[in-house]
Amino acid sequence: MENPIGFGIIGCGVIADFHANALADLPGDARLIGAADVRPQAAAAFAARHNVRAFASVEELLACPDVDVVNICTPSGFHAETAVAAANAGKHIIVEKPMAITSAQLDQMQEACERNRVLLSSIAQSRFSQGVRMAKDALDGGRLGKLVCADIYMKYHRSQEYYDSGGWRGTKAVDGGGALMNQGIHGVDLLLYLAGDVKSVYALSKTLSRHIEVEDTLSAVAEFRSGALGVIQATTSVGPGYPRRLELNGDAGSIALEETSIVRWDLPNGETQDVVSPSAPHSSASVPTALSTYGHTQQFADVIRALRTGEKPLIDLREGRRPVDLILAIYRSAAEHRPVDL
Repeated sequence: MENPIGFGIIGCGVIADFHANALADLPGDARLIGAADVRPQAAAAFAARHNVRAFASVEELLACPDVDVVNICTPSGFHAETAVAAANAGKHIIVEKPMAITSAQLDQMQEACERNRVLLSSIAQSRFSQGVRMAKDALDGGRLGKLVCADIYMKYHRSQEYYDSGGWRGTKAVDGGGALMNQGIHGVDLLLYLAGDVKSVYALSKTLSRHIEVEDTLSAVAEFRSGALGVIQATTSVGPGYPRRLELNGDAGSIALEETSIVRWDLPNGETQDVVSPSAPHSSASVPTALSTYGHTQQFADVIRALRTGEKPLIDLREGRRPVDLILAIYRSAAEHRPVDL
């Protein structure tokens, strides 16, 4: 039996506990060595909760030979510099969404990982759910016919107190964007994964209810390379907040998901009873921490498989870039009031 792969977490905010708990679900394959944070007290508290080592600095964690993979859980704007440092230290990388917040940062991460021959996987845990996998199989098998529409509607609620709770939240420099970049990126990733690449976008963006630098409400129209049309909508300014809805409509059949649960399955053969759920069991529409660790656990297992076999993980560096590149194009469209080609 192979030894467990050693993991170290950088950034000890809320999401770090999800990473630690997900790694604990893989006891024979993964071992959490410790964590580091620019706030020593945060690293110490995290280490105490999970019975691991509190590193005195990021540099000390990156120098630790027992750490094979670094999980980056810092605020979004710091993902790139941390990932470059990790790659230069020869560590493989798992980075929370979004992978980075500018094209230049994405390029820096890609160059560092390729030069140092390390793996990078950006968190997109929703891809590992049964509902998403079934929808992917149906689309790839042509069971919906020709794809006509592919839409994502994310109407979440985040209070002003949520944004005020961290000085980086809702800022251009560190959050990189608002409802679309922070909360909406998972839906954008699923849309690209299921419906394919986008050819062009046209967007409108506003800050309607929250006192933040970035958008709390955005709507975009997308043209996919397949010819299908779609809507990408993201807001954190509505009450009480609804589960994210993804709709895929072909000329022969349609599928709808709430979060990652299938709520409509209308295919030509009439198979509906065995796959449809009444609602999404987990949704962070109103409560940011109302998440399951299942997707993270599955993604970490996929990264471990890739490291041991030399194969690519399901979400590699290129896949991690795709939703960020699309979101940046959407932001450019909204800023310049014109369609933008990708």
